[in-house]
Amino acid sequence: MRRILNHQEADRPAIDLGATRMTGTTAWTYGALKEALGITGGSTRVFDLFQMLAEVEESVLDALGCDFAMVPADTMNYGLPRNGWKPFTFWDGQTLQVPSDFHPQVTADASLLVGEGPGWTEPVARMPHGGRYFDALNVANLTDTFEVPHLDEDHWNIPGPLEADFLARELTKVKALYASTDRALVVTPPFSLPSGYGGLYQWGMKMALDPEHCRQYMQAQCEASAARARQYLQLMGPYIEVVVLSGADYGTQDREVFRPALFGDIMAPAWKIVCDAVHEFANVKVWIHSCGSIPDLIEPIANAGVDCLNPVQWGATGMDRQWMKQTFGDRLVFWGGGINTQNTFPFGTAADVRREAQECLDIYAPGGGFVVNPIHNIQADVPVDNILALYETARDCRY
Repeated sequence: MRRILNHQEADRPAIDLGATRMTGTTAWTYGALKEALGITGGSTRVFDLFQMLAEVEESVLDALGCDFAMVPADTMNYGLPRNGWKPFTFWDGQTLQVPSDFHPQVTADASLLVGEGPGWTEPVARMPHGGRYFDALNVANLTDTFEVPHLDEDHWNIPGPLEADFLARELTKVKALYASTDRALVVTPPFSLPSGYGGLYQWGMKMALDPEHCRQYMQAQCEASAARARQYLQLMGPYIEVVVLSGADYGTQDREVFRPALFGDIMAPAWKIVCDAVHEFANVKVWIHSCGSIPDLIEPIANAGVDCLNPVQWGATGMDRQWMKQTFGDRLVFWGGGINTQNTFPFGTAADVRREAQECLDIYAPGGGFVVNPIHNIQADVPVDNILALYETARDCRY
């Protein structure tokens, strides 16, 4: 695994399922996957209610040949603490394990409403009867407004140092997980690569209208993130391999969300401050996610010091597989892109999946730098046979 992350030849590709919130599987499908693998016992824990993602158990990771494990967060979606689980039966009759403090309001039309925190009063998300996710409520349509927010410097929310109690708890958790598995640990830490304020569309307009303000804002945020990174990794660095530092989507189906030159001029140099801090700790890699068409962002992303790019949506405009591997294969680990999740994975046959997965392996795997995973999370409409076909193709691949 480490050879692959360092762009070195290995005898097989690296494989992931569930090491991040963008490389997992929906809980709706997880039970059927276990059954197909012949795995009994255990349970389906929904650790991400927003996306309805299941925690992937060790037995499943073993069966699929996975090389990475998630470090679970202490606080889950909607402010729910990780302090226990309870059964909950959803509209399709499946009883899944949910956080102990999950107390949805059931409406007259059988929708589920949830709020922020255990004792919420106002709902923030809704799962309609027959739905697969919790949809956010009262969200402005950011594409219909051209209002550009402005925050004066004295209103910037700059994070301070991490608390000693948190670091002590985190270290205990990370060390225990490290001792319990041979897999590389992947963590979403309490520092990040900032994406601006007011929403990505608004931030893009803000960078165009007031670049110096945005440059100073990103610099201040990233200096704070870098300080937290050093504080966190001084303790956790020996035990983890990958830090997930951004989950924003900078692309649409056919282009970047805003001008790539703005990203390269303002955001990438600030991001480099954080990436450089992470790279002070041996073997720790920076991982980011961005869906969509981002061909003109890949160069500044690599220049910023990002090591791993996910989900590698090669079906989007400009995201040619051969071009990405030839141009950036010695600088970026392509984490994902193992199968087209908008077409082949849900709608093709198992044979189609094997054929396309092998194509992706032939392109991305030589020379290292490829972690097999679908383009984003496995959804409920993906047949279990297709899931098995992808992971069996990856597991059986040898170079």
